[in-house]
Amino acid sequence: MGFRFFNIPLAKAIRETWQQGYRLPDLFADMGAGITICIIAIPMTMAVAIACGVQPVHGLYGAIIAGPLIALLGGSRLSVSGPVAELAVLIYPIVYQFGFGGLMLATWMAGLMLLIMGLAKLGRIIEFIPYPVTTGFIAGTGVVICALQIKDFFGLELLTQPKYFLDRLLGLAEAFPTWKLADTSVGVLTLLVMMVWPRFKIPVPSHLIAMLVGSGVGIVLPMISPEWVVDTIGSRYGGIPQTAPAFMAFVQTVNLEDIRLLFGSAFAIAMLCSIKALLCAVVLDGMTGTKHDPNAELVAHGIGNLVLPFFGGITSTSALSRSVANLRVGARSPLAAVIHGVSILIVILILAPLFSYLPMAALAALLLMAAWNIFDLQHCLQIVRVGTRSEVAVLLICFGLTVLLDMSIAVGVGMVLAALLFMKQMANITGGRWLLEATHWDMQERLPDTVMVYEISGPLFFGAAEKAMSTLREHSVGLKVVILQMHGVPTMDISGIVALKSALESLHQKDIFVILSDVQKQPQEALKRAGLEPHPEKLAICETMESSVALAKKRV
Repeated sequence: MGFRFFNIPLAKAIRETWQQGYRLPDLFADMGAGITICIIAIPMTMAVAIACGVQPVHGLYGAIIAGPLIALLGGSRLSVSGPVAELAVLIYPIVYQFGFGGLMLATWMAGLMLLIMGLAKLGRIIEFIPYPVTTGFIAGTGVVICALQIKDFFGLELLTQPKYFLDRLLGLAEAFPTWKLADTSVGVLTLLVMMVWPRFKIPVPSHLIAMLVGSGVGIVLPMISPEWVVDTIGSRYGGIPQTAPAFMAFVQTVNLEDIRLLFGSAFAIAMLCSIKALLCAVVLDGMTGTKHDPNAELVAHGIGNLVLPFFGGITSTSALSRSVANLRVGARSPLAAVIHGVSILIVILILAPLFSYLPMAALAALLLMAAWNIFDLQHCLQIVRVGTRSEVAVLLICFGLTVLLDMSIAVGVGMVLAALLFMKQMANITGGRWLLEATHWDMQERLPDTVMVYEISGPLFFGAAEKAMSTLREHSVGLKVVILQMHGVPTMDISGIVALKSALESLHQKDIFVILSDVQKQPQEALKRAGLEPHPEKLAICETMESSVALAKKRV
């Protein structure tokens, strides 16, 4: 049975799995997929946590908690959730300014926003954010992630990484003489293995082989020369605690001032999480022929990120690479994501001491490869070649703001630009014109000279309604009756109603009788709610053009 909360079908994916029949072979397939994804997730989640400026174990905790919880409650059957590299661009400035407690508060706030968006059924709306907006700031995150990894990739001696991109580049340039051959060798070799390994067509994750090779080189180099010591998780963080996530009462440090300061960042995190989650679900739907529930997915991500701060896990959302890998290795249901989270926990409890040997340069190389995939140069060039000038401008603005300032600013500006693009498109397809020929209605005779027809086409939304009505006000001299042909108006919002009422008042002041013809259902209901009722001396509403013309002739 599916549990419904505010009419949102929670656990939709689990329910559909059982309804379609779940057998023992499916369980074995999910177990194999879950263990495989666990191998993929462990180094990536640690690398993401390090890029965020926190202990690597918090990335593992994020995958352990968010992976099973979101999978069990969500609306996409094969999505795998956890910390992702794109979030590091948002999280790092929070940790830089507010510390780990600030990150936990921002994660909780973002979870609450995601929950509200899901309950308000905004899932479909999130999917309609213009492609140039999402491509712009996601490509920007790839560039920023690269800049964050240069320090560890080359083993630079840089005490802190400045908050902003240009300052960070200057700091890296000043520290570049401190680069270390050992760390650089490990980073380059790890990167080369990840690039070359897929060509062998061996069904073993490339980054697993790369991590093993990088760790082996990191162990061997100090044996060759004492000066070739490689920075590792053990040397920097003291290793990974061999314990499960424990409950922590982070709310003790919360105050209203921090909530106010973190609100913008939390909103940006919520937007990025929702975009990533729904994008991942759409991709999986295309590969499997299934259909996800976007609102249930947002609710699940909201609940997951509400719970994460109480166990020290960093912000999480659907990871596209892990989700696609989950599908390709044979996952059958959300249980694969659950098994993946449990497997990570078991690995921590048994093998955590081995993680101390992972070189920081190898993890930086892993994120550099992820950043290149995130940047997606091909899609950016496609927008530049095919898109309009305004779409290219939006892409460059979102990209530039993400790189040069802050992704929270880029997300906010991107949402405004999305609304402006929408208004521009509505204004382009919405308009009005005077119809001078009677043949438009297959009539046998012309209309009287004092009767004119004004045709409105397109939805009367904000930004487009005034354009459609402006000509109506300007060219109505000498008329006694105006027929507003509204068959081409499928919908109307409050802005359209206000513009229409203003135009009607202008015509009534000139003693012009107005007939609304062929009004569709939604606009008719909107007019009724606005109090625009027929008036014997001012306004009439007719169902057809023929009846409108007959009434107009009678009036004159």
